[in-house]
Amino acid sequence: MAETLQRLFTNPPIAVARLGGSTTPQNSYKWVESPNPRSNGETTIEPDWSLVVQSDGTVEPVMPTSLAFRDGALIRPVCPFIELWASVGEPGSDPSTWREVPVTPDLLTKNLVNPNSLVIKIDAKNLKVSRRTGNDELRFGTFPPIEVRGDNHTPVQILAGSPPGVPASRRMIPANQNIPLGSLQVMKSRPQPAPDPTTPWTQLVDGIPTVNVELIRFRFTPARGHFYGPPNSAQPQPLGGGVSFAPVESTRAFLNANAGWAGFNALSTVPDAPADTYDGADIGQNRSLGVVDDTCEVRLDISLTLPAPINKVLTASTAIFVSPPDFAPDRRPFLSLADELNDRAGDSASRTALMSAAERDAWVEDLFERIYETVSLLNLDFWRSQKAIRLTGNRLTTPIPGDQTSAPTSAMGSRDALRNRSFALPAAGQDTKLPLSEHARFRHRQLSDLQALRDFISQNPGRLTALVRRSFEAERGEESSGNGGIGSTTMRMPPFMRNSNAGPLTLAGWQYDLLMAWVNAIEAPPAPAPPSPAAALTGAAAPLKPLSEAATRRRAQVLARIARTRNPGGG
Repeated sequence: MAETLQRLFTNPPIAVARLGGSTTPQNSYKWVESPNPRSNGETTIEPDWSLVVQSDGTVEPVMPTSLAFRDGALIRPVCPFIELWASVGEPGSDPSTWREVPVTPDLLTKNLVNPNSLVIKIDAKNLKVSRRTGNDELRFGTFPPIEVRGDNHTPVQILAGSPPGVPASRRMIPANQNIPLGSLQVMKSRPQPAPDPTTPWTQLVDGIPTVNVELIRFRFTPARGHFYGPPNSAQPQPLGGGVSFAPVESTRAFLNANAGWAGFNALSTVPDAPADTYDGADIGQNRSLGVVDDTCEVRLDISLTLPAPINKVLTASTAIFVSPPDFAPDRRPFLSLADELNDRAGDSASRTALMSAAERDAWVEDLFERIYETVSLLNLDFWRSQKAIRLTGNRLTTPIPGDQTSAPTSAMGSRDALRNRSFALPAAGQDTKLPLSEHARFRHRQLSDLQALRDFISQNPGRLTALVRRSFEAERGEESSGNGGIGSTTMRMPPFMRNSNAGPLTLAGWQYDLLMAWVNAIEAPPAPAPPSPAAALTGAAAPLKPLSEAATRRRAQVLARIARTRNPGGG
């Protein structure tokens, strides 16, 4: 029996777009280990296959020889492509027997599907002001969602307005205005060339073309990174020290000042944390200037109608999050969106059971390299001055001899019981402007080496457990400050950084558990050999939640990437 279309899905199902004022999209790149022998394994970036959109809507694969992130003063935006895929199988067959294939015009023709039956709905919204104020009238976006047919290969502009039914006197975006949130373009398929040694992107890898120009894909281009506000937001605002700045250009100062956002008392009602991220907070104002930006969240709902006798509509969706530019693209964060999603797939015990000792070692070393890369961007001296808790009771100890860190009774000061007493730091001066920052980078660079980390744990049992926060842990005295910010924190790792809910930033739960299991294995005496992975997953005493198929594939990809960076030559 012939295979038919059974399921529709997108790759990736979640994407991140980044704002930029340039009209040239950012080329693709990937993280690799620096080839410089002096870099000691630090991450760098190198170009990857990129797609250049042609005037007819087709794409041309190119391998850039260099990377540019700006065109003059304008940052290049990150404009993700979304691919359309399907599962095919015999009618009534078990889903486990289905095959995943790219959706192409040829596949649609074989299944007697009219390409015009492919429809993409674009639902783009900015809900930040609505969440902050609790006022649904201050949402803006696409009302209703925009529909694009699969045979329309011109860019479709995404123009945002206020919700329908809001009276003109309270409508934040006037009826004759809009805020551009970007555009979507359905790429035009072209026949896939046969593999040709002179055209590298046509080469097959595990039977799959390096770049497939025939499959159906969409490209989302975010907005330019502009701000919008009421007329008075184009007037200079005092920043202190005799400096003033107008937050909005006059051509974009057209929002309704009476809609409810301009002048809103951000401290009187705080339904959404953190509440200190509105225009005016940084200059000590507790009332909003009424400014909004052109970030948004976009949901693409794709539908494909199958003809009679099937008479079925297949659907898929993608979520796109629009964010600011990445100003350090060669630095990897220790906590990523993928890490947060992995926290919801399987449990820590399953991950530990499924990883060999060598794989756990490689994962821990990779984590501490990412921690160092984050620390290398952090002005620790500044953030300590802003966010260090004042210590009392058993959090205080005798001063570290010779240590000249300012505010000795504040977190990370010379009397902090968590400080390593082997290191006395100088005061900030002409030769050492940021002593804490420099020391943190030096120590974390050392600990990013696996053997140095092992030695540290062996020589200081219990110290890493005391230093690293549990997931979402907040201690006594670390309550958020009155303006919804993080308030003050101790120096527990990671120090003086906050999560999206304004609490202290931490590792994801699975990261913390896996790290502590590795630490405990080093600190504990030799124990009997653990059960095999199969036994661990099926044991009746403590059944484990297995990883999903997608999470297992992702785990294998990450471990393979780590292995490649550890042994690039394969020897």
